[in-house]
Order: sequence, then structure tokens, then C-alpha cells
Amino acid sequence: MAALLPLSRREVGVIAVLVVGAGVWSLLPHIPQPQSYHDFADRRVLLGVPNFADVVSNLAFVAVGLLGLWRVQTAGRSLLPAVRSSMNVFFAGMLLTGFGSAYYHWSPVDQTLVADRIPITIAFAGTFGALLAERVSPRSGLAVMLLMLVVGPASVFYWKDTGDLSLYGTLQFGGMLGVLLVLTLTPKGRDPFPWWTLLAWYAVAKVAESEDVAIWQATNGLAGGHVFKHLAAGMGGLAIANALRRPARR
Repeated sequence: MAALLPLSRREVGVIAVLVVGAGVWSLLPHIPQPQSYHDFADRRVLLGVPNFADVVSNLAFVAVGLLGLWRVQTAGRSLLPAVRSSMNVFFAGMLLTGFGSAYYHWSPVDQTLVADRIPITIAFAGTFGALLAERVSPRSGLAVMLLMLVVGPASVFYWKDTGDLSLYGTLQFGGMLGVLLVLTLTPKGRDPFPWWTLLAWYAVAKVAESEDVAIWQATNGLAGGHVFKHLAAGMGGLAIANALRRPARR
């Protein structure tokens, strides 16, 4: 019956944001993948593992993904069904990101980068789904999650086939702007998740990623920025997992 109810004002707003995002993407020029992206500062080999620190630091994603999936199951019926589904997708994306990113950093080239980016889009889909289910409506969260599970991986394959990053970039950065918009314009209500904390850690991760060499130099070769990127992104996921210890009763 819920699917037959008329759209609420917030749901119309979600549709409008999606349409605007599609329009923005259609106006973007071709965005190539810079090959310098694969030039990481820390190239040390340890125990036969190339780029050891960048590879092994992905265990943070694996640990958080497993913890989060376990906590979603223990939260049980205290979560809305749409939120529970979205959280399962989010933490599954985190878990897969750990393996995909480790595979990429073992041999960083465009071909292996596909395995890194697809799981990230899955985690994004879970994020959007849970946020909208809590702040807008369960059906909007479920619908957007399913949409992003299709469009997200498709954006990676689109880049692989055309060399154009515009769709992937629109989903990643436009999606974060959309999250900011939802958090700013909707009341928290019973939403148990620390979305602002997740965004803050995401911002730290992006800065660490862009300053890979600078951080390597500042630490006197102790660690590059990409290690801190992985740890920061893992901390964002951990904040969401910790919120599931005592989710709001429905």
C-alpha cells in the first residue's frame, strides 16, 4: 500500500535532486583518468608484498565490514527493513572494498582500479539508502539504494570502456553534496546514525589521498597519505557500526 501513496514533498525533492544530478553530468566534459593517480609515495616491499603498507591497511575495511554486518544482524527488528537492507549493503561494500582496494594497491593500474571502485559505489548505495530511509521515507531509501546499485557499478564500467570519469565523479561528489543537503534540510528524528561524523572522516580521507606524497615526506617516510586515507575511511564506517549497538526502537 505504501508504494501506492502519493509522493511526499521530501520524496519529490529527492527526485528533483536526482534529475539535477543527471543534468549536471550531461553537461560535464570528458574527464580522463590521470595516470599519475597510480604513483604512490610508499613503494616498500615487505614479506614479498609490493606496496605493503597501502595493501595491508585495507584490513581496516575488512574489519569494519565484518563488524558492521554482525551488528546489523544483532540489531534485528529495531531497524526499519529498508534501513536494515541498506546497512547490509553499506557494510558489504566496506568489506568488498577491503579486498578490491588491496588487489588494486598490489598492482596499481587502471585495470585493477576497477576492482577498487565498484565496491566503493556499493558502499555509497547503502549510505544513500539508509540516510533517505531515516530522513525522508523507507520507500525512497530503498528505491535510491537499488538505483545506485545499478548506476554506481555502471559508472565504473563506463569509465573503463570510455576513459571518462565524469559519471563516477558525479556520483561520488554529487552524492556527498546530496547527503549534505538531506542532513541540512531534514530533522534528525529517531535517526541513530552519526552521518556528520561519517562525512568528516570522508573529508579527512580525501585530504589524505590528495596529500599522499606530502604526508610521506612529513612523516619522514613512515607512511604515505594513502594509509591514512584507508584508516580514516574505516573510522567513518566504524562510527556507523557503533551506532548499531543501541539503535532506536521502532
